[in-house]
Amino acid sequence: MSTRDDEAAAWALRHPLDPAGERALDAWLARDPHHAGALLRAMAALSAVDRAVAEERPAAPAQTATRRRLLIGMSGALAASVAGLVGWRHVAGERVTTARGEIRRLPLADGSVATINSDSALRVVLASDQRRVALDQGQAWFQVAKDRARPFVVDAGIAQARAVGTAFSVERSEGAVEIAVTEGVVAVWPSAAGGAMTILHAGQYARFRSDVAAPATGTAPAAIERALAWRGGEIALENETVASAVAQFNRYNRRQLVIADPALGRERLIGLFQLDRPEDFAASLAASLDVTVTSGPAEIRLDRTASSRR
Repeated sequence: MSTRDDEAAAWALRHPLDPAGERALDAWLARDPHHAGALLRAMAALSAVDRAVAEERPAAPAQTATRRRLLIGMSGALAASVAGLVGWRHVAGERVTTARGEIRRLPLADGSVATINSDSALRVVLASDQRRVALDQGQAWFQVAKDRARPFVVDAGIAQARAVGTAFSVERSEGAVEIAVTEGVVAVWPSAAGGAMTILHAGQYARFRSDVAAPATGTAPAAIERALAWRGGEIALENETVASAVAQFNRYNRRQLVIADPALGRERLIGLFQLDRPEDFAASLAASLDVTVTSGPAEIRLDRTASSRR
């Protein structure tokens, strides 16, 4: 890793340190007076998730350890909770895929549930000290069973998310990852810059891009719920463009919608549709936007009527 925060995150995510590891950490801390603060920030970001899901438990007595011992103690505990982050992607695990149009509800052995969107692929590794999912493509919504001894980590390539007991979605597309929280608290960070961690609460999201170091974040609970309408077999539109709606329908159906007029793609819509019935969507456009619909076995063509082009 090339930056101070990257190195701090790597220390925060390491296994409990053996004597050689402690000596290496001592040397790293001694090289730069800013290293201790960077390490503390990285560990604090990770521990915020555990604190959020354990608010109902009595607080532990205050410790009187020195700053140096506190850093080492927190590093060991937090690293243990995310043990195996480096190198775990090479473990095969249980591989699950969905076909176009398929939405699958997958109960996991730990009591968690993954609801997997169309055309997605993921791998699941459940061990005695860790729960990990590698999202290779597509999208999944996770309802995570609480298990403080085994944090739940999703690796989506350029970004990762960590939770203990919560619900959140992860969507991986070409060069981008979006993580949205529907319940609880989730820590997220870019894989290539692990020190830049962000804490997301219910109703918040983070969008990562491969060419940008920090994610774009925001709060949009209603928009998140609409975007997850696929879990119920629906597409919910609230001022989305026709082009955006067509892209969503085409994700689920082999019979593709095709926009013949670019201006039509920029029109905006409100509505709730069954995601496996693109013909109903086309009929709605014909009635509301003066659209001509031409249906064939492989595609449904959408065009402006001659009168609407004048």
